[in-house]
Amino acid sequence: MTRTMKALARRIALLSAVVGAAILQIAPPWGGQQAIADHGGALRSAPMSPLLVGLIAAALALGAGAIVLVIVKLLTRKAPPSG
Repeated sequence: MTRTMKALARRIALLSAVVGAAILQIAPPWGGQQAIADHGGALRSAPMSPLLVGLIAAALALGAGAIVLVIVKLLTRKAPPSG
């Protein structure tokens, strides 16, 4: 059974490599054409830089993680000893 699976995996890998190479020759992704959804005018330029958007997203993710840690710590703390 293992030999059969290995042979099938090799055939699938070879077939996917051949199909991938054929697709790249038919329509290379680095063609000089604009994308269909590429709008001109005011929609072309983004209102914020991608770096700023990434920094804001990172800060929000860090804040959400800190809030989750605080909640988990509050929920899992032990009761003070009575006595």
